[in-house]
Amino acid sequence: MTNYRRQPLDRLAQALIILLAVVIGFMVLFGGPAASKVRDFTWTDRQIGAEDIAFLLTFSRPMEQASVEKNLIIEPPLPGRFSWAGRRMAYTLNFPAPYGNQFTVKLPTARDRFSSEGARFIPFEASFTSRARAFAYIGVSGEEQGRLMLYNLSDQSQTALTPENWTVMDYKPYSQGERILFTAIEQGQSTQQDQKLYTVTTGLRERQGNSGQVDMILDNRDYQNLKFDLSPAGQIIVVQRVNRENPGDFGPWVITPDQAPRRLETEPGGDFMVAPDSQSLLLQQGEGTAIIALNDAQDEQSGDTLDFLPQYGLVMDVANNGSAAAMVSFNQDDPEKRFTQTLFWVSNQGDEKPLLNVTGSILDAQFDPTNELLFCLTSQLLEGDIYQVQPSISVVNLKTGDVEMLRTLSPQPSAHMSLAPDGIALLFNETVPSVDAGNSVVLDDGTAIASSKLWLLPLYQTTADRLNKRPQPIEPEAFPFAGISPVWVP
Repeated sequence: MTNYRRQPLDRLAQALIILLAVVIGFMVLFGGPAASKVRDFTWTDRQIGAEDIAFLLTFSRPMEQASVEKNLIIEPPLPGRFSWAGRRMAYTLNFPAPYGNQFTVKLPTARDRFSSEGARFIPFEASFTSRARAFAYIGVSGEEQGRLMLYNLSDQSQTALTPENWTVMDYKPYSQGERILFTAIEQGQSTQQDQKLYTVTTGLRERQGNSGQVDMILDNRDYQNLKFDLSPAGQIIVVQRVNRENPGDFGPWVITPDQAPRRLETEPGGDFMVAPDSQSLLLQQGEGTAIIALNDAQDEQSGDTLDFLPQYGLVMDVANNGSAAAMVSFNQDDPEKRFTQTLFWVSNQGDEKPLLNVTGSILDAQFDPTNELLFCLTSQLLEGDIYQVQPSISVVNLKTGDVEMLRTLSPQPSAHMSLAPDGIALLFNETVPSVDAGNSVVLDDGTAIASSKLWLLPLYQTTADRLNKRPQPIEPEAFPFAGISPVWVP
């Protein structure tokens, strides 16, 4: 019988088998599964806005959901609700995160679904910020007069965005707050018909803070530029224009990126608003409101009337999800209400309900971010020999129909309000009429003003009030500078 002699390769293989057996035995006796952890957090080091309503946590292993929900910490607190899909957890906020804050998300411990008691979890911590609390306004005194100004409440800084000797007529911030679209009259020009359309950077979304860079969007050489509106996504601008040589040639024009301005082939009208889906224009025509298609110029529907609402003369606001609109009826068909205005809630399914009736005017109405509250700026006619109207700010709970008065302003011909994008405060201004129109700021309605106070009205005293949709306004705070038309930057 021949003796078998082991070769070096055999000895190596035997040694590896023994080593592997020892390692496996050690793992069985002393080891365990790999530690579970958070693999991804969608808001890590991000700056979020009112449109950001949910974040995702993705785990390395299927988790015991209750252990995650119990141990998740958000500082400062942001009330919300949980939902799961496999190893992903979504946390949806009940309302937008308050602007001007830094937030920390922590998960110090949690259990995965299949591990035994005491299984390891790698603690997780990350941070994100909300956008700066900032608003724009048009200055009315000193070096600020006529200029578009930006005030940042987060760092209490004030910036002039437009050049001196320009008079800004109207403006609308872009949805991300990085730019503002505005019309202005340059030095040497004196009428609204001379205004051009521009954009200016705010510096709020850039690390370098590059503000005040002005670019012209539309000149006034052949056409006068009047009212304009900006689509929510910022990709479409609609401008009411009048031909300088032929005043009968007037109507809305559409401006889109990388395309020449084009006339929207429809009947001319008055006030208008781009719908939230950016696919249609709500245009006042006669005593009603037409819904006009805003499709590309090559589309046969462009300029077509999709619907007509004869009983509503103005559209104040549209819910951010397009589910409803706040619309004004001038009550021309009701002799008893002929000299009043009624604000209606109108759904996209055609349902409608009256919200409030005024003897003066419905100046503004804005949906809050949850679309469950409608903040209204209205005026009532005061009794007496002199014609006077008194503006006031109120809120309507759209589920219950309850109306609550928030603030009564001093008698004045006009006022302006703006609801913060996070829904926790209002801006409004109170104007002081001027006896000398020559050196005064003149509003769109022709009223000359000597000055205008800007106010901040906080709407909620506690988180519970906000959760329960119960605004409890605090005494407003006056800003140390004067201005008109304050608008929050989204």
